[in-house]
Amino acid sequence: MPAALTDLRLPASAVCGIGLLGTALIGWGSCHPEFAFGSDGWPSAAVNAIGSALPLPWNRLAVVIGVLLLVAAWWLARPGAADPTYRRRLLIAAALWSVPLLVVPPVLSADAVLYADLGWIVNQSQNPYVVGLTGAGGPYAPHVDPLWAGNGVAYPPLALLTDAVVVRLVGFATYAGIIAMRLPALLSLAVIAWVLPRLATRLDVDADRALWWGLVNPLVIVHFVGGAHNDAAMIALALVGLWVGLRGEHWAYGLVGGPAVIGVAMAFKQQAGLAVIACAGLPIAARLAALPPVRRLTILAARTAVATLVAALVFVAVSLASGLGFGWTKWLSLMGKAGTAAPFSVIAQVGESLIERFGGDPTGWLAAVGAISTLTLLAALVWIAVRFCDRPLALVAWGSLAVSGLGQSMHPWYIPWSIVLLALIPLTRRQFGWVTLFMVVFVSWNAVQTVVWHGVT
Repeated sequence: MPAALTDLRLPASAVCGIGLLGTALIGWGSCHPEFAFGSDGWPSAAVNAIGSALPLPWNRLAVVIGVLLLVAAWWLARPGAADPTYRRRLLIAAALWSVPLLVVPPVLSADAVLYADLGWIVNQSQNPYVVGLTGAGGPYAPHVDPLWAGNGVAYPPLALLTDAVVVRLVGFATYAGIIAMRLPALLSLAVIAWVLPRLATRLDVDADRALWWGLVNPLVIVHFVGGAHNDAAMIALALVGLWVGLRGEHWAYGLVGGPAVIGVAMAFKQQAGLAVIACAGLPIAARLAALPPVRRLTILAARTAVATLVAALVFVAVSLASGLGFGWTKWLSLMGKAGTAAPFSVIAQVGESLIERFGGDPTGWLAAVGAISTLTLLAALVWIAVRFCDRPLALVAWGSLAVSGLGQSMHPWYIPWSIVLLALIPLTRRQFGWVTLFMVVFVSWNAVQTVVWHGVT
């Protein structure tokens, strides 16, 4: 019987081929000059020529078909019967799927261009929080999305310092600097591939399914490999923090060592801070489960407070040591500026458009929607905290998904943080089915939405 990656007994070579064709189409379509924001297309004549070989609108169709093929390959590669070679073959398949995306322009998002420009600004001894994107000129400024030009960013300092190192490594070459932003993401994915099965084994969940669902999925391949988003580094470090916290029940692990690593993760993306709850609670999860609910919540809250303090101190120390400070705080309001599928953001934007069309002032409407959004999110988080107080990792997993869905913005590269955590907890068949369906629909819809947006602007 041929080697198979699925219970459908489809040969591994066929599954790999479907996924590889998918990412090849995504990469080819992404090379088209229409996805660049510079008037002359991408800063590489060869890339523009390759992209233009797929004329409009075939380039857009290629991207969408490519994403759908990758989704199909991922689903076909799901674990079936016990197979000692499955994990190795799965990782090989994921590596092959990634190859076509390594040298093409950023996929379905131009954030990598922003990263390169931020790195240039830091290398000019200027503060991006002060001068804003494109504020220092340089090779990357002409290619930044005009939506962000002149604005600062909400990324913490360690993300900016990493950007600076990457563009310096390539000698500030324009195109190379942009695609080199994948290097931190690729390194992060290697760390995730190492730590995720170890965490799964420690938590007594299926390590193969954790890798398939939490790492080797279209959201990760498309948006971390293809899009180079710095969320990958945040996730990798947060998982390492959880792994450190689970080394033993001694307070030094769950209350100091693990939270310290999570504090570093927060210096890449602030959302990592939610992991301190799991880090504080996981070492004593069995004892928590045996306690009455009020006592359970009290102990978890106390340990979380200590872990949060440690993580916050490390975050502050990294921010101060960077020399960039906390200027990101004044740019948090920009998070909902870009088009997003977050329900309350969509409601706010539609209402704003209608009010302005009829000559009204949307300020009150936006404030009301924002208040309702905040209250809804807080209510959801309180319910999740009470519901899962005996299961700290589940609390963080579902809580982070609530933050993504009910917050200001919900971009596809935000979701893997929740998916990775959900991969580490037991799920009912219904929960697994609904979250998987959400992933598939979301990544597919995002591809369609992005190419349509480019087609009408």
